[in-house]
Order: sequence, then structure tokens, then C-alpha cells
Amino acid sequence: MGPEGQVYLYEIGHRVCVTQPRVTAAVSLACRVAEERGEHLGENVGYAAAMTSHRSVDTGIVFMTEGVLLREMFASPLLMQYSCIVLDEVHERSQMTDVLMGLLKKIIKKRKNLKLVISSATMDADFLRDFFNLSSSKERDKASTSVIMSMQGRTHPIDLFYSEEPVPDYVKATVDTVIKIHENEPFGDVLAFLTSQEEILSAQETLQTYADQNNASNKHRNHFPSGIKSADMLVLAMYGSLPHYKQVKVFQRTDSNVRKVLLATNIAETSITVPGVVYVIDCGFHKLPYFDPSVGVESLTITPVAKNNATQRAGRAGRTSRGKCYRLYTEEEYTKLSESVPPEMCRSDLSAMLLQLKALGIHNLLRFTFPTPPPAKSILAGLETLYALRAIDKGGQLTALGRRAAELPLRPSCGVMLCHSGEYGCIDEMLCIAAMLQVDSVFVKSSSGTATLAAKVTRRNQFEVAEGDIIMYLNIFDSYVKIRSSHNDEKRSKKMCKDWCQKNYINYKVMEKACEIRDSLEKIIKNKFQMENQPVEGLELAAGKLSRIMKCVVSGYFSQAAFLSPDSSYRGIRGARLHISPDSCLYRVQQPKWVIFASVQSTGTKTYMRDMMTIDKQTLLDIAPHYYTET
Repeated sequence: MGPEGQVYLYEIGHRVCVTQPRVTAAVSLACRVAEERGEHLGENVGYAAAMTSHRSVDTGIVFMTEGVLLREMFASPLLMQYSCIVLDEVHERSQMTDVLMGLLKKIIKKRKNLKLVISSATMDADFLRDFFNLSSSKERDKASTSVIMSMQGRTHPIDLFYSEEPVPDYVKATVDTVIKIHENEPFGDVLAFLTSQEEILSAQETLQTYADQNNASNKHRNHFPSGIKSADMLVLAMYGSLPHYKQVKVFQRTDSNVRKVLLATNIAETSITVPGVVYVIDCGFHKLPYFDPSVGVESLTITPVAKNNATQRAGRAGRTSRGKCYRLYTEEEYTKLSESVPPEMCRSDLSAMLLQLKALGIHNLLRFTFPTPPPAKSILAGLETLYALRAIDKGGQLTALGRRAAELPLRPSCGVMLCHSGEYGCIDEMLCIAAMLQVDSVFVKSSSGTATLAAKVTRRNQFEVAEGDIIMYLNIFDSYVKIRSSHNDEKRSKKMCKDWCQKNYINYKVMEKACEIRDSLEKIIKNKFQMENQPVEGLELAAGKLSRIMKCVVSGYFSQAAFLSPDSSYRGIRGARLHISPDSCLYRVQQPKWVIFASVQSTGTKTYMRDMMTIDKQTLLDIAPHYYTET
């Protein structure tokens, strides 16, 4: 459903809530609808996403992420504040989408007047209609309570091109294809799909060098050797964690002779539409979370796209005129692709979602009506994790700790760690650590070799500690906040922060995001939960404080421990073979015997532990005697 339909619902008297799987989509749609209505954002049209919101009590159309709607159910289980709910981008089948569909099915049984609109680009509509059909089997001959309405998008013909041979490096092939299109094809913008922020930044760097040369040469020429009229090139990136002011650039119009090249993750597949795209380059891969019970954490894995994704990507080229799609894989490979990606519910860690459902009062989780039921072993693994963290008791009921952890917009292990921070007398430090674990890419990835070396030396001298990444993050955050609060003048303080970040090769935007997250977590912990540090016996020494902070981290992450095995790799508690990530500050030191990790990253052959901390075996036995026994 497009913005026009959402505005129509509001104009006929509904209070509308529109959900999006991604923050970027929620914010950009709200801005677009407000602009088209000629209003200020936050009046009749607003948004709520990623711990920030821009709306008032009277806002009639609210765009939000699915997580925000789930949190609103804690306060208002039947969502009485809305008369129409639009679930958008359902075909992505994120874990949260499936949970919301199950919960909304329960709500529409109770609220007959609530209008529910399920909007999807590529999906089996009959499957959704049957899921939301509330007429009982005896009444099946009566009209269904749900209706399919299909809208044909305006698409132009698209020419598909496949590569003759499999490409060895799709990032390099993407760059080469962009340059070929630019020099040999008529004017039109290019959209290239890559899998991650790292790949996008790497391709952007190479293309930027080419663009600078190209734009300089265009002062002395009118045509390329192919006979095509020469044009300047503007290279832009688009991924989820990109700051908002940079995301806006993607939608802005360029000069008449500037070809826009957009490098994007699968966020540009359906969530956002960029006008003017004529050429699409599809690398054939995307990054998806997969849960491996033997590791106990889900990791983002690069996997081939499905046919549905490939069709959706190609369709991006035919929005304004006839388009071309270049697939960087062979036609034979395309025929081998699966029809669609399995829903995230069937391949991800369910502990956070199960905790949310428990907190909403749904106790019989095995009987909950999911659109696609997840594997029983994933539900059991999730419940085991919650039981180990003492968020649920033996009877599967929520404990007081579990109730608090469910209110924090964090994964259960991180939430439980924060909830224990008062006992260990280190609430402020744990808020900093929890905020830093929510952001990615704290250090700037440099392009040149000398800058990379300088960044490593600075990092080693200024921040790295023998205890590992988690304590290093705390040091970085502390240093940043000292500079941030050293001046009352906001402009001066901002400039000092930016200079400090530049000098230390740290990402300023990521640090600002971490400060934002810390502030919102602090409101919940100190104002809502009224948590306070418990007094400490004896003298308060730095070593004692550090020991308590490390114990508090272990109180949440004890199940994600690994020990050094004789073959110099690590073994997870459930038997997985793990390695220290090259990005970790423990990579270049003598390997510690025991470590805990907050996340993992999978490559084709290895699983790397990230966000690590060293521990000793005795701490594990002291803090989690219910989970570990020495054999």
C-alpha cells in the first residue's frame, strides 16, 4: 500500500498506524507524507523508531517500526489508540512481522471494528487471507472475513543480462559494471545491491576515485569513446545504520548531467524507492541472520538471494522508464535459486521474542498461532536461554527479573546484565557498555594503508586493554563523554568531539548514537525501575570496581563462553568451534584460556567471536552455578 492509501484512511476518519521492518523506511515515509501534505512533521503525520519519536497526542498517521508497536501493546493490549493498522513489507517475513501477525489476529477477534491492512510486494496472498480468516469451519461457505485486493504497480519492460561465467569477486564486478554502464549506456541512475556496510564502503571508495577523475576529464570532453554523451558521476551509499542526513541525499535531485550511482543493501529492494533508477546491478547475495543452536547466538551469514528477491531487485529498474538489470551470476545459477527465503522466524534466535510474548501474557507459547510455526528445537533453545538467565522459572512463568528484562529494548542477555548492575554497584558503567554493544563499527575503516596503520597504533596506545573489547568500549565511551560534557557551549563541545574522533579514528556518528541509546536506557533503569547502586564493602579501589563490572557482564553473558582447546581454536560450551575475530583487541595478544563473547560473525568456513572479554573459570562457577559444574 502506498502513502496515498495511508493518507486516504486517515482522511476518512481513521487513526492510522503504519509499521515498517526498518527504521530508515519509517522515517523517510513519514517525512515524505508530511511534505506531500504540506505539513510539519510531528503534527498530523509522525514517526516512532529506534528509541526516537516525532509525534504528538493528536498525530493521525504514525509510521513506526514493528518493535515500537509491540511495546505499545504492553500499555494497551488491544491497541485502542488506533482504528486502522497497516502492516507494510510483510513479504520480508521478519521475526517481528510474524509475531505481530499472530498478535493482531488475537486482537481482531476481540475488536470487530479494527481495520487491518496487510501490505506485501511478493507473497502468497491466499496464505495471508486464510491466516486472517476468522469464520469458523462451519461458516466456511459464508464470506471470508478477509479480502484480497491487488494493485498492479506501474512497471516498464526490463531487459535482463546474466554473466557468462561465475564472477570471482562480486564487489569488484559491481564496480566494473557501474563503470561500463556509465561509459556505454544512455543517461539514467544506477542502483547496485551489495550485502553489507563494509562492501558498500569498499566499492564506494573505488568508485569515488573513478568519479573524481571522470568529473575532471569531463571539463575537456563532450562524449565518451563509445559515442555516449559524457556525464558526471555522484556515488552514494544506502544502508540501515547510515545517519539520517546522509540518507536524505539519496532522494535529492541532482543536476541535469549528473548520473547518480547508489550502492545499497537489500533495504532498497522494497523498503524505499529511489526515483530515476534505470539500471540495476544484482550481486545475487544478501545477509541474513541464521541461528546455530551449537553456538547459542545467531550470526549474519551471506547467502544467495531467492527468485522473489531477484525479481524484486530487477523491478527497481522499471519504475520510470524501460530499464536494464545486470545479474552477476549465470542464468543456470538463477534456475537453481529457491523460490523464496525461509521466514526469519524459522532461522533465528527466538529468546527475545519469547520473552516479549510471555510479558504480554501469552503463556502457552507452543499453541501460539504463528503464520509459519518455528521449529520446536528453536523454541526450546530460546526457553532454555531464558531459564538459564532466570527470566522464567521452572513452570515457565515470568520472574521479576524477566519482567524487567522484557521492558528493555535489548536482547535478553544484555537486558539481564543491566538489571543486575545495581547489585554489583556499577549501573552507570553497564549503561555505557550496553549502549556500545548496540552499535556497530565504532572505529573508522581507513582507505589507505598508512591511515590503517596509524589507526591501529592509536587504538592500541589509547584504548586497548588486556581484559578485552567490552572494557575497551567502556574506556572509549568514558573518554568521549568527558569531552562532550567539558563545555556548556553546544557548538564548541560538538567541534571538540568531532576533532577527538578524527584524531583517534573513531566514528563520531556512531558515538552520538551510543549516547542517545544510553540516555533512553538510563530513563528506564533509573526513573522507571528506580534502580540504585548497592553500597560496596571496604575501600572503593579501581581494581575492585573493574572486577565488579566484569562480573556483572558475566551475569548476563555466561552462556556465551568459550575455552581454548589444544588445537588453538576455541570451543563453545555447546561444542561449536570458534575463533577470535581479527577486529578484536584480543587478536594480537597471547590467547586467554576462557572468554565470553557478545556476538559472532560467520564467514564461509569460520565463526568469529566479536565483542569479547577475558574471564577466569572460577567466575563462571561462582556466578552461574546453576549452569556450570566442574567435571
